[in-house]
Amino acid sequence: MTGGRAPVGQKARADALAAPAAPGAGGEAAGADGVKFSCIMTTFNDGELIRQSIDSLLHQSFGDFELLLVDDGSSAPTTDILAALTDPRIRLLPQANDGLSSARNRGLHHARGDYICFLDADDVRAPWSLAQAAEVIDATGAELILAPGIHSTGRTQLQPFMDQVSITAIAAEALATGPLSLAARKAWATSFEPQSANKFIARSLIERAQLRFPNDHFFEDILFHVLAIAHAGSIEFLPSPSFTYFQRQFRPQLTGSNGQIRFDILGTAGVTFKIFERHRDFLNPRQRGAVSIGALRLLRWCETEIPTYHRYGYRMALRTLLHDLNPLYLVIEDSTPDPRQERESLIRYAQEVMA
Repeated sequence: MTGGRAPVGQKARADALAAPAAPGAGGEAAGADGVKFSCIMTTFNDGELIRQSIDSLLHQSFGDFELLLVDDGSSAPTTDILAALTDPRIRLLPQANDGLSSARNRGLHHARGDYICFLDADDVRAPWSLAQAAEVIDATGAELILAPGIHSTGRTQLQPFMDQVSITAIAAEALATGPLSLAARKAWATSFEPQSANKFIARSLIERAQLRFPNDHFFEDILFHVLAIAHAGSIEFLPSPSFTYFQRQFRPQLTGSNGQIRFDILGTAGVTFKIFERHRDFLNPRQRGAVSIGALRLLRWCETEIPTYHRYGYRMALRTLLHDLNPLYLVIEDSTPDPRQERESLIRYAQEVMA
């Protein structure tokens, strides 16, 4: 990992995370096809918002990448904006409207880069984002790199994204115990927010693990997140922000609604639990506990966000899900990465649901 862009106040944390320095990645080509990164951006009627997202990628200090723009059945003005793009690094992939997971999977199918990253069509990447990731890749060859970000709220206030607390805790553990083992890195990586922009993933890992996003389900990121970490043979962390997540204000979105769509977390979390249980990493108690904390956090949040008249049905379905779980999922050890200090409250929540 590199500390080259860490703010002054983060120098100690950056030193704890840093890998040996590598030559500047510049614009060096990587791989037979000459593309180091494939950046996948999906859009559905994002309109003018997409311009800043595209510009943030086209103005990267590292130039060896392609931008795969998957248009999931947009109408004008979004299609007009996309049709006017002329940068040769952009590949436009239109499709009939089939949802976010389908669009991302189409991008994965066409990606040619050695590493894959994602960006929502209303978020932005820091201009050093790809260069910083390339430096870590060249120094370590890591298959999976996780990075913190910045969160822009509805009041346009900037604050650290959720993963910064994990980065801080990782650095503290590394200072106390020395270089972290792969098992420890996987446990901490699992504590990151299950979203797409905080990852750079080797295409070889995606192909080996056959990673895809589950179609027709919302909260699709949690399954992809858990499985990418489980199958990774090496993991590194970037100490400084790599992207800015904008709280969406101008169009309907999942996290701004409170309808029955939140019931999807029951299916997605259930599948995540079942598939991870069959992976050897299930035997890593810290990683397994981090999976439980991440899933239970989303399950509890969704219950609070659905209409009151749906909550009894949700609670009954969740009770069945938890009773069917391998009991080890509900034994969350004290050593489990818990940067938000949620372990005890989530254990109590699970016990309450199951009572």
